[in-house]
Amino acid sequence: MPNDMLTGARHPARNAAELDRALRERAHDPIKLGQLLVRDHVITVDTLRRALDLQHRAPARKLGEILSEMGALTAAQAEDAVTAALEMPTVQLADFNFDPLAVALVPADMARQHHLIPLMFHKHMLVLAIHALPDSEARELLSFTVERPVQFVIASPEEIDEAIARNYHAWSEKQALASLETAIPEQNQQYLLWQEANKLAQQQPMVKLVDSILTEAIRQRASDIHIRPGEKGFEVLYRIDGTLIPIRDLPKSLQPALTSRVKILSRLNIAEHRLPQDGRIRYQDDKRQIDMRVSVIPVQHGESVVIRLLDKSLGLRSVHEIGFRPADQARFLDLIKRSYGIVLVTGPTGSGKSTTLYAALQEVERDNVNVVTVEDPIEYDLPRTRQIQVQPVIEFGFPEALRHILRHDPDVIMIGEMRDAETCKIAVESALTGHLVLSTLHTNDAPGTLVRLMELGVAPYMIRSAVIGVLAQRLVRCNCTHCMAEESVDALVRENMGAGPGEIFHRGRGCEHCRRTGFTGRMAIYELMVMNDELRASVREGVASDEYRRLAIKSGMVPLALNGLTQARTKRVSLSEVYRACM
Repeated sequence: MPNDMLTGARHPARNAAELDRALRERAHDPIKLGQLLVRDHVITVDTLRRALDLQHRAPARKLGEILSEMGALTAAQAEDAVTAALEMPTVQLADFNFDPLAVALVPADMARQHHLIPLMFHKHMLVLAIHALPDSEARELLSFTVERPVQFVIASPEEIDEAIARNYHAWSEKQALASLETAIPEQNQQYLLWQEANKLAQQQPMVKLVDSILTEAIRQRASDIHIRPGEKGFEVLYRIDGTLIPIRDLPKSLQPALTSRVKILSRLNIAEHRLPQDGRIRYQDDKRQIDMRVSVIPVQHGESVVIRLLDKSLGLRSVHEIGFRPADQARFLDLIKRSYGIVLVTGPTGSGKSTTLYAALQEVERDNVNVVTVEDPIEYDLPRTRQIQVQPVIEFGFPEALRHILRHDPDVIMIGEMRDAETCKIAVESALTGHLVLSTLHTNDAPGTLVRLMELGVAPYMIRSAVIGVLAQRLVRCNCTHCMAEESVDALVRENMGAGPGEIFHRGRGCEHCRRTGFTGRMAIYELMVMNDELRASVREGVASDEYRRLAIKSGMVPLALNGLTQARTKRVSLSEVYRACM
């Protein structure tokens, strides 16, 4: 089927006035389907004559269906031909001036289900942008829902997706804000009591506003939501692919009610505004269950809220999907298959440590061993693993849980984080008594982990006997492939990273595909230090981490920065991004 069949308008309409003119100029007698197919040499005149004869005997049947059954054209060709025969105009949605009354006529769920967006009214008809013509049942349902005839126009699927997200989110939020502003008397805004805020938090407009913020964050694949209070207002930001993106500014008068609504959802004390609080939300979006970790802290102009999102429907990664080089993957698998010892994954908050630990646990589970974990919180459910959630409120923390775990005959123990001396001591003792222990620690690099353990009170001789390997990692933002261009790299960055003066690197400039950030997705860079006899012999008080690093590199460890430089040379990441993460 020729690609130029969709020729309803020579140039796509860019606004309501141009689209209205295109609709008025449409041919009053569109070309018939059969004539179009013959004209474009899709079928012959004889084939059309036979199909029309069959349709004459069964008038209820459609010509496209008959031709498809005859094998004269495919279902996709029939759909394209119907679209072309209707001579639907095309439209660009990037800067289109949508009519909010038109958007309000079609429910958001229906727009998403049928992949369409209302644009405007033309005479007595509602104009809808589509990519592919809906079936007859869907068309009838649309007409019934909006209680008027509908007129379809053609737009790209990417622009329809973006328009649905932008218009429906903005429209629902606008309605909520309008209702809320009428609920708060202006003369009392600066004296608003928290009791009034708590009432507003349970009213429908605020419920919808918070729901729209959470839902939109999930649909945009945000990892975190930040609610930042300011002197005259407050802003909502999403962290997407590691970049913090401002989403909207809201009036100061709504801040107490919105914070109270989040506290209600996470079962926090809404009357407490002076102390930090942590909670959790289990949120259902369509058929997905999203776990959210909520942190509220008092700051200068109110309470700052950060919500960490964990989409369990995305599934767990395997060790093969972490991004290891083949040699390092083999070394890591060897570490987690051993019968005893400690394997640590280190890095700052948000560096993917938990993802790596869960990947390791899935690999360990295959060996039919007894695995017990202590976590805060439990991020993913592992069916063959006993997982323990710590409860600090009742003084059931990592040390208390670990004491009882050892009586549960475990082969492998996973500790969410080694935070204190007591937890470290029990973990080391567990490793020395025949258990494989997997855990995380906050250090800058793999060799520094040995120094950090000594700072936490673990004796050098115990480290020598217990620790078998350390993986340090970072998450770096990948270049957007749609807007990648040559990167201008500072000479000092080149020198510090060990890059040659003539080497060319790339980075994203920012486009509509990456929300103008230049980045799409993230990947891990790492360094894997496996303990050998020479490294163990050097572990003692007073030895700097540089000495451990020298010995680790000598034994085969590829440093974090060099790993990142290798990835930058493949154009996957920019050199400045690697420098930011590693230096």
